[in-house]
Amino acid sequence: MPLMFQPLARYFDFQGRSRRSEFWLWFLFQVIVSIVFNILKTIVEPGNPMGTIFALQMLFALAILIPNIAVAVRRFHDINRTGWWYVFPIVVMIIAAIVYFSANGGAFFNDIQKFSQLGPNPSPDQAMAVMSALIGPMLWIYLPTLAASIVTFVFNVLDGTPGHNRFGPDPKGRGGDTSVF
Repeated sequence: MPLMFQPLARYFDFQGRSRRSEFWLWFLFQVIVSIVFNILKTIVEPGNPMGTIFALQMLFALAILIPNIAVAVRRFHDINRTGWWYVFPIVVMIIAAIVYFSANGGAFFNDIQKFSQLGPNPSPDQAMAVMSALIGPMLWIYLPTLAASIVTFVFNVLDGTPGHNRFGPDPKGRGGDTSVF
């Protein structure tokens, strides 16, 4: 249980290594808190999805932003990778958007301009035209981002490097003697 709250104890600590159990127990803690907030939202403020409970949930998310990044960076350190891998999906998304809009941006923005003239109640055919125009950018941008996210997910389930690596000692205490004989 102490590993679940370890990221709070190491709030701004981007150095060293974190075990898989610390990372995933922290993730589990966030899922549990999110479920509690959502239950409270439906019980206390059923008709107001953007009420006080939502504001508290957003404040909680903001408060744990730094520990989320820190534990992810330390997790990458545990597998002997730089913490910059944390931004890999974001960089892939930005590059995919730049590539897409540099190749198809004119047509995309022309379509958006046409769609803005449809009015508040478009016909089903007009709505389908909007959706078909948006499918291209969604695929061009979303699929590479999804692939990059899968790569970072795989990194997070890998076991850490046994023994000391360039980011510090093994948090599991393995690998004191690495000699063959």
